[in-house]
Amino acid sequence: MRCPRRSDPHRTGRGGHRTVGRGAAVGATNGLASRPADDDGAVTVEAALALGTLVAVTAAAVGAVAAVAAGVRCTDAARELARQAARGDTERGRAVAAQLAPAGAEPELRLDGDLVVVTVRARPVGLLPVTISGTATAAVEPGVTTGAARSGAQASRPGVTAGSAPPGGAS
Repeated sequence: MRCPRRSDPHRTGRGGHRTVGRGAAVGATNGLASRPADDDGAVTVEAALALGTLVAVTAAAVGAVAAVAAGVRCTDAARELARQAARGDTERGRAVAAQLAPAGAEPELRLDGDLVVVTVRARPVGLLPVTISGTATAAVEPGVTTGAARSGAQASRPGVTAGSAPPGGAS
């Protein structure tokens, strides 16, 4: 003999009387509440809206991570360019900054007294009108003229004359 389940509409209760399941008591068939016919597509619409929202939130999170990474890269590029320009080697600094900066970044080098101030700006996410920048400042090294920092010419050092090898014998 099989054991009757609660959902079995033909089961008998105590005393052999047939009992009615909860679904049948409220007028449903097969234990499910009946729905009006016009609600059939509501779940599909809600799922589509949820997926669209999920995609938008994910895109915003990826854009935020890209912006933070671009900010770090802009700051690194500005630091290297400021350091090299303060030493009098602006061209090498620009080359290193171009490698470190995000694609399409624009470095700006200016002298403020004895300070070299560099700002690197970039737009990490092309679809959004957001500009990320990094700024660095370095003091001009002693013996480096402001013209040398601006043009990238090598500053004269004691013991080194034009056309001679630097101290240490390396050329």
